[in-house]
Amino acid sequence: MKKRLSYRVWMAILLGALIALIPLRVVVLNALPRETADEKRLWLLAASVLLVAAVALLFALIWVALKDIQQIAEQYRRAHRAAFEEMTEQIRADYRKRREREQGGKNGAE
Repeated sequence: MKKRLSYRVWMAILLGALIALIPLRVVVLNALPRETADEKRLWLLAASVLLVAAVALLFALIWVALKDIQQIAEQYRRAHRAAFEEMTEQIRADYRKRREREQGGKNGAE
């Protein structure tokens, strides 16, 4: 049986990956030479790839956070709906009991 990771675990993984890009960027961009035009192009390509990866991770993190908020709201809605239905049933039962008592009191008085 596969167990899905929760949205919070995914947020932690994505945040860790996003933070890990900072030292990776420093190491990669400092390791690449920048003397010739081809080396500068390679350096710019590496910088661009790292920037695109960071933006993709950021968007994924935002998407997962929004999905987590949606899931929490749905759980909240379900719990309150169940409580509302239970309360409604209790009110109906109390109303029925009161009506029966009133009917019993009227029948006994006659």
